[in-house]
Amino acid sequence: MADFFVGRQPIVNSRGKTVAYELLFRQDPAVVAPADGSPGALDGDVATARVIAGIHGGSGLSALSGGRRLFINATRHTLTSGLFTTLPREGVVVEVLEDVEVDETLIRELHALKRAGYRIALDDWTEQSRQQALLPLADIIKVEIPAFSPRQLAETVEALHRRRLMLLAEKVETREQHAICESLGFKLFQGHLYARARLIRDRQLNPARRTALRMLSHLQQPDINLTEISALITQDPGFAIRVLRLCNSALVSGARSFSDIPTAVSFLGTRRLQQLASLVAFSGLGASTADGELLRLVLTRARACELIAPQHMADSSAAFLVGLVSMAERMLGIEAAVLAVEMALAEASRRALAGDADSPLGACLARVLAFEAPGEQTGDVLAQTRRFSMAYIEAMRWANEVIEELLGVSLSD
Repeated sequence: MADFFVGRQPIVNSRGKTVAYELLFRQDPAVVAPADGSPGALDGDVATARVIAGIHGGSGLSALSGGRRLFINATRHTLTSGLFTTLPREGVVVEVLEDVEVDETLIRELHALKRAGYRIALDDWTEQSRQQALLPLADIIKVEIPAFSPRQLAETVEALHRRRLMLLAEKVETREQHAICESLGFKLFQGHLYARARLIRDRQLNPARRTALRMLSHLQQPDINLTEISALITQDPGFAIRVLRLCNSALVSGARSFSDIPTAVSFLGTRRLQQLASLVAFSGLGASTADGELLRLVLTRARACELIAPQHMADSSAAFLVGLVSMAERMLGIEAAVLAVEMALAEASRRALAGDADSPLGACLARVLAFEAPGEQTGDVLAQTRRFSMAYIEAMRWANEVIEELLGVSLSD
């Protein structure tokens, strides 16, 4: 898994509350600058494309945004290539850069985005801006405050207010600038006065892992739709091959042969699909013994949570997934809470992963964790631990069987 780096700068309202972020592509800090001393900055098209690809390949939009909108720089190429339509319209603001060439083609693309429900911002607005023709399509105008004298700023703002546009003051450096902007009617603010862009590092999951995690999320739903599961699998050829390979193995199907995903999914059933998805999501870490033991631990923990769930009045399927995701930091380098958001886990599961041991799912996880790392225990706790140990031994046996059965079929890339 590669790392993805992005700069994230808050955009605040007049009360100083963060209401959005601007995302800016950043190179890996470990990358050495060119020998000629140039910064090695990426072309704008590439930078924006990598930001969007990073959102899809990493923890996802919700993890980066925290539920707020993300302003993403838009070049001409990224606008005309349809890249922005791969992102949810309610989660992003398309920020058209000031140097974008405006013509009928660009206007047509922005009209399409507008009709689809995307919000559009115009960057670095000036009276001489080449973006004048885009004003009817804009929702937000970003005004670079240091570029204006007080008089020019007041005149520009007055003209923009007549169009009933939301104004965002950017590159605000001082409290005096903020006060002036607020008096002129700016509603949004961005700049070093509030916060500098923070470097965020995200982990890039390979497609098979992402498909497996999405499938695990689907499989926890009470009304599982195998048709939807089949469609999800077929979107990733690599994962589809894994499913067919498993289905056609002698260990699973005997003499039967499967050549299509829907039939294979129906034959495997939800339980084996859950096992397969768990292995694909959390295996492939290398050939070392330590990696293998981590895989055994995560499967054992998940199964143990599942086995004791009825004792805590918790849903068994959700308990399995909570146990699995609790190991995300060690296995995938992603915080469990972040992965829970990306997988759209239920609120009860998120609370358990956040450490709420009073909830049914949280009690399951806490009990398993306490058994895995025992400290000084009272007599009552020790008696409970002895009883629980039988469930944990059963979970270990199950984990070994799953690994031997499913990893006997080649699941590597």
